[in-house]
Amino acid sequence: MKTWLLFQYYCFLGRCARHYLKKYQVFTIGINGSVGKTSCRMIIHQTLQKALPEQRIYTSPKNFNGELGMSLSILQVERREPQIFTFLKTAILALKKAFFSKKEYDIIVLEYGIDRPKEMEFLLRINKPHIGVFTAIDAVHSEQFGNPAEIAREEVKMVKNTREMAFLNLDDLYAQQLVGTLGVDELTYQTLGSNSKANLTFSDEKLHLDYKSKHLVLTDLAVQLKKQLLNLQTNLLGKPNYGYLTVALVIAQVLALKFGGKELDMDALLAEPLIFQLQPGRCSIFAGKEESILIDSTYNASPLSMRKLIDTTLILNKSLPQQRKVMLVLGDMRELGDLTEKEHRLLAGYVQQSADFVVLLGTSMHQFLADELEKIGFSPSRFQLCRSASEVGKFVLEYLKKSDEKWIVLLKGSQNTIFLEEAVKMLLKDSSEAQFLTRQSKRWLEKKA
Repeated sequence: MKTWLLFQYYCFLGRCARHYLKKYQVFTIGINGSVGKTSCRMIIHQTLQKALPEQRIYTSPKNFNGELGMSLSILQVERREPQIFTFLKTAILALKKAFFSKKEYDIIVLEYGIDRPKEMEFLLRINKPHIGVFTAIDAVHSEQFGNPAEIAREEVKMVKNTREMAFLNLDDLYAQQLVGTLGVDELTYQTLGSNSKANLTFSDEKLHLDYKSKHLVLTDLAVQLKKQLLNLQTNLLGKPNYGYLTVALVIAQVLALKFGGKELDMDALLAEPLIFQLQPGRCSIFAGKEESILIDSTYNASPLSMRKLIDTTLILNKSLPQQRKVMLVLGDMRELGDLTEKEHRLLAGYVQQSADFVVLLGTSMHQFLADELEKIGFSPSRFQLCRSASEVGKFVLEYLKKSDEKWIVLLKGSQNTIFLEEAVKMLLKDSSEAQFLTRQSKRWLEKKA
């Protein structure tokens, strides 16, 4: 009975959200895939804000997606709490927004996030996006779906139902199979920096580290948007984000023509560095204690994102005037179902060739990755097992103090009971920057206490 009532509540909010979009003819951009959605969404949203200042462009400041979250995003409800009073208040706000409010935005960027079968169909009944962006498929949520192929079958429903234009990641095997099949305008992009067959590419990345700069790291890169070659500078870090940026720039060009009737002045847009504020815990860089560099990717973790962030760490290290030792602080990758042991063991070879020292947190990291590291000859003296994020923070800080080397430290893990952001907090050179870490609300801090 409780489940049925909750579903009816979701349906009610979905109908209100659908009515609002149709009533005001809002242009919608949808992002889906099992990794990279939120970063892609924020990059597209902030690029459009810079490129189209005359348009009202909205995306939720929260990580709202799924059958409840997408409706809340459309209705601009930015708080949700599992309480009866809050449910009733939200329902009243939804009615008011759908039928009595004025138009609040012209364009909205939405995440089509799913974690179980049939959920994408529910989201598409609310809205089929005008532009769809497919990121990549990974094993995350295999616990609910069974395997990545089942996830892919559900995920691709969004781009198959996109109304006008679709962007496909040519570095993803599932996206490759969709090329030429969608019946709308298609463009392909890359997230590995090596696929020259894509319509949108990037190259020649050069990272610059400046401890005195507000942004710490800036990257110069060249982007090829079909036949147009452009050079730009950005504070984004990581090849996937560079790929999402190429998509964002093309969407800006398309919408400049659609809404303004003229081509976008790319020289003016790129005259200054493109500075983005991504959501906390998604590849942020901080100055750490003992002259360390911290890469904070503590929001969540999957096998694919884990590998990409390790790659990003190595690329950043190679760009430094003096290379540093690399420490990987890794927490469990959750929601992998039957693939849990396999995926944690598969990470061992990647870690071995990347890290000078490893700190592991979580049952799966201890049981599977640590065991596999020993089997392939990674010395036990080069890794440490910890039982909590606070223990991680204490150990890493002591290790850095005793070391004669300078270190670059990546911290990444899933959110449920791992919470490596609390270790980041202990390692920050400037403690006031804790406000930029993930899960720092009063509710989350009480939960983690």
